[in-house]
Amino acid sequence: MQNFADDLPAACGAARRAGEPWAVELDTWSLPARAAAVGRARELLRAALAALGFDAETTGDGVLMVSELATNALRHARPPYEMRLRRDDRALTCEIADASPVLPALPRRAGPAHQALDGIAGTALPDLREAGRGLEIVKHLSGGRCGTWPTVLRATGAAVCGKSVWFSLDLP
Repeated sequence: MQNFADDLPAACGAARRAGEPWAVELDTWSLPARAAAVGRARELLRAALAALGFDAETTGDGVLMVSELATNALRHARPPYEMRLRRDDRALTCEIADASPVLPALPRRAGPAHQALDGIAGTALPDLREAGRGLEIVKHLSGGRCGTWPTVLRATGAAVCGKSVWFSLDLP
């Protein structure tokens, strides 16, 4: 008899994709289901980047990106929440995972109307949105090395299908 738990990662769509380098999971932490999760994620990432020798600018960018991802998880998904760090021979990947199976839409390039108006008088139009730019910030700061995929959360002890939103930083 086959154990259903053995099939859970595949059932949730969580599998290494062809061509991806093998990554070593450095650590996984449970995050609280409240606003304190954002500060905790920033604190954990800041300490990890310092231990790995990242410079101050990259650390600042990483802390801002993890803050955006943790905030999005709290606003748009459901607990449990996890933060994971993985590394391969080229990069450190930071993931925020939650129990929602809904994958967020990643930002696309600005539409032609916005691009055309940007060129008027050599000034860019300000983006007046008060919310909804977090993934755009992550995409920009990570150089486009970000994404989302199905995953299995395990930090709470029980395996739960959900999603992970991630970004990568080149190793120093």
